[in-house]
Amino acid sequence: MLGTVMHAPGDVRLETVDDPKILKPTDAIIQLSASCICGSDLWPHVHPLDEPMHMGHEYCGVVIEVGSDVRTIKPGQFVVGSFALSENT
Repeated sequence: MLGTVMHAPGDVRLETVDDPKILKPTDAIIQLSASCICGSDLWPHVHPLDEPMHMGHEYCGVVIEVGSDVRTIKPGQFVVGSFALSENT
């Protein structure tokens, strides 16, 4: 899978990253249709990065897989993701 990763201000790379996995029973995997850059994605331009950072945690897409405790969404549904609930993978 490809991901947008910031290594330093002005050093943004499209890189091969690990495919997401269900790690917790409340997780969901979403195949992205679109994502956007959030203001917090630009913070490294003010504060240095300790390590590379995945970008684009505001998104929409189709649910591919859900954990065993997920009850409100199902595979095949189109969803809009919140930056507050995303782990950036």
